[in-house]
Amino acid sequence: MQYFREHRKEILTDLDSLVRIPSVAADSGVPGMPYGREARMVLAEAEKIAGRLGFFTVIHDDACLTAEPAAGRDAKLCLLAHLDVVEAGEGWTKPPYELTEENGKIFGRGIVDNKGPAVMLLHAMKAAMEICPDLPYSPRIWLGTAEEIGSPDLKIYQKKTKLPPLCLTPDSLEPVVIGECAKHRPEFYVRWKQNSTVPSVSALEGGRVRNAVPGFARARVDGIDQKIAEDAAAQAQRQYGAGFTVEKTADGEGVDIRTVGRGAHIGWPEKGVNAQTALIGMLARLPLADCPQTRAVQALDRLFPHGDLTGRRLGLDLHDDTGRGSSVNFTVCHMTETEIRCKLDARGPLNASPANFQKIIDHALEAAGFQVVPSEMEPAHYTHETVPLVQTVKKVYEQYLGCPVTCRTSLGASYAYYIAGAVSTGPAFPGTDTRLHRTDEFMYISDLMRLGEIYTELILKLCDRD
Repeated sequence: MQYFREHRKEILTDLDSLVRIPSVAADSGVPGMPYGREARMVLAEAEKIAGRLGFFTVIHDDACLTAEPAAGRDAKLCLLAHLDVVEAGEGWTKPPYELTEENGKIFGRGIVDNKGPAVMLLHAMKAAMEICPDLPYSPRIWLGTAEEIGSPDLKIYQKKTKLPPLCLTPDSLEPVVIGECAKHRPEFYVRWKQNSTVPSVSALEGGRVRNAVPGFARARVDGIDQKIAEDAAAQAQRQYGAGFTVEKTADGEGVDIRTVGRGAHIGWPEKGVNAQTALIGMLARLPLADCPQTRAVQALDRLFPHGDLTGRRLGLDLHDDTGRGSSVNFTVCHMTETEIRCKLDARGPLNASPANFQKIIDHALEAAGFQVVPSEMEPAHYTHETVPLVQTVKKVYEQYLGCPVTCRTSLGASYAYYIAGAVSTGPAFPGTDTRLHRTDEFMYISDLMRLGEIYTELILKLCDRD
């Protein structure tokens, strides 16, 4: 469409202004910025963009923004995206918090997940209103700031405001996603009295976010011979495909071990190498003393052996009619001198229930000696392929991609998960690995512009009369 050719520079400038804000969400508890200072800053920046485009905007509870062509119109379609991001992490070859353009690509944290799509929704609504200013129904754009931490922003908004009947979000890994898996993401821990038993693990640090495969991990082992640790690391490196370095600690009392794997989005865990499970597997083979720290590490290795992405060792053996099974990733681990505290991300198929999924996971953790923080499983989300919204989205995507599109279910989760009848769509061309949740996240500029064209077409079709 001509609009996106003419406004290319403006669009990239808008996106750069959002990428420059490191809007990693956290429950801050601070009035006026519930998910942190940067989350509130990026919301204000998005409001400036929407206002410049001529839209009526409202910030709700300092957590989310709505933008519409005009106030008081009957909205039929809601387009949702999020402005928060996962942490940049280490290993970038481009600046993570500024937009870098190179060889037809743009790089930066949030380019695809989900700041790029958020900008394109705003410009798609602008393009649609220029093409047809008298649409019978109004579109509404909803931009949140806490999707990466479980979407509390959307949940709070829904308690106060009814969403329009049709809802879409460009935040999936496939062109058209009609189902998102069940989720159980417990926190678990074990505590002990401080002791000086050696050799033992005295510190362990893995991933920081629950919904990403960790690419880095480190540990300190006291009282161990460096050569023994180096031999174990070399064996683990050959077996697991992760990189290991072993160095004497500054005080000479032990060794520091660092592991480098490959981070990955939780929806594509097979694309990653979990540095945390690789490190734990290496530690478990060391000749450590019998103490609470050692028993905790060995229990984690039994529960989450490196490379097991199905939860088999937890006792899971569940598949739905589509053939999808369970996906379990051990993603967060932090050990001090008196406790180890962990998190996992488990995604279940469409037929997962508390009885055949949550209770099995919790029981396995408890049987291994861990205390499980009470939590509730969230059931799978599914919108049937035959509903008119899905069929319209499918046809438009096929038109712009130039190939057949299959409606799929996904391990990933988006705002659509929390909205009955909602559908999630893919920002990038099928098969493109945009490195979301990893270093050097990118998107082809051609894909970004095509996303704008797709959503312009969807607004025009879905906001017309039935």
